[in-house]
Amino acid sequence: MRIPTWFVMLWVIGIGVVAIGAALVTYGFVRARAGELDELLALPDPPQIGHPLSIDGGEPATDPTAAVVSAIPTDLPTPTADSALQQEDATLPPPTTAATDSGAPTEVAVAPENAAPENTENGDVPAAWDDPRRVSVLLLGIDQRKGETGPFLTDTIILLSMDPLTQTAAILSIPRDLWVEMPGLNYTARINSANRLGDEINYPGGGGPVYAMKVVEQVLGLNKIDYFVLINFEVFTTLVDAIGPIEVCPNETIHDEQYPDGSYGYTTVHFDPGCQDLGAERLLQYARVRHNDSDIKRSERQQEVILAVRDVVLSAGGVLDLLPQAVTLWESVQDNIHTNLTFEEMISLARAAQNIPRDNIRQGQITFAEVEISQSPDGDDVLVPIGTDIRLLVEDLFRPAGEPSRRE
Repeated sequence: MRIPTWFVMLWVIGIGVVAIGAALVTYGFVRARAGELDELLALPDPPQIGHPLSIDGGEPATDPTAAVVSAIPTDLPTPTADSALQQEDATLPPPTTAATDSGAPTEVAVAPENAAPENTENGDVPAAWDDPRRVSVLLLGIDQRKGETGPFLTDTIILLSMDPLTQTAAILSIPRDLWVEMPGLNYTARINSANRLGDEINYPGGGGPVYAMKVVEQVLGLNKIDYFVLINFEVFTTLVDAIGPIEVCPNETIHDEQYPDGSYGYTTVHFDPGCQDLGAERLLQYARVRHNDSDIKRSERQQEVILAVRDVVLSAGGVLDLLPQAVTLWESVQDNIHTNLTFEEMISLARAAQNIPRDNIRQGQITFAEVEISQSPDGDDVLVPIGTDIRLLVEDLFRPAGEPSRRE
């Protein structure tokens, strides 16, 4: 059965991740919240959601998949990673088959059989996750504007990972402008086009999100990412509305006169430095604003929002105390989430994740230290990943509790 959006966010929150405000963020990730997430450079905006696939996020290009769609393999190879990571991830449980196994969805949707169970108010909930192996979730945030049906770019890409055995978790933000190979297609593009491309070619096993997992696995050198959660911004704002204002603490003035207004125009957003409580719309703006501010700082704000939401949930009593609202929340956002997690898995993960100490939640992002600035064939700035440096970053985030960092 399809899990309530609410619980998706609780898992995200639990391990230190709730979608992005911005993403969420991620995140990504739209009315007065449209715009593009996860770029490390102030680059030109990619085409509007729903436009034909383009090589660099600019003008539509000739479909690169026409000759290979029928031949694309179901299980694509990924490059060899650091031996420690490879050995650890090789033991991960296989991901649950998505509800859309027959092909990619044309919009964010959830199958009826995955609706929230009726017993959430009766205390009959799954036990905390008891599998000792590391589990990972790829959070994808899309910028879905009213009336658009996809396929969509992902404005937010965040990898969430939890190691129940060592009681550690990690949050890794991935910039949307990474210039990467699209597995099986002999084609290079920005990583944020992977979800849209996967939907367009009906990638086996779940379409866009499953193909996006393959691409991220290849970039990070991981053998397997277990689950995906794809959302639009309605999920984020609904969650924040349900739990109340969230406190954030910008350390400098943020001013953007070109924040997308949701109608393909622009509006001005402004934040003064200092701690402040923000409602859903303002919090989303805080996490998404990008002009006149580096995307590295924006990724930091997205993770700040994630952990701030987690703190609010825990201060309210944790996952179980909030379960009674699940069905109502699900009914209001059921068309805005797509995942291969079951309801039971979501609750189990959230219950385990909330017990991980805050100091054991590591935060990371791919920055200019792990990429080279280059140009696409059309002359747009892109970020070419440095594979060895990215794998060191991932290994550091995944290291056991108490083990010193190799990057400090």
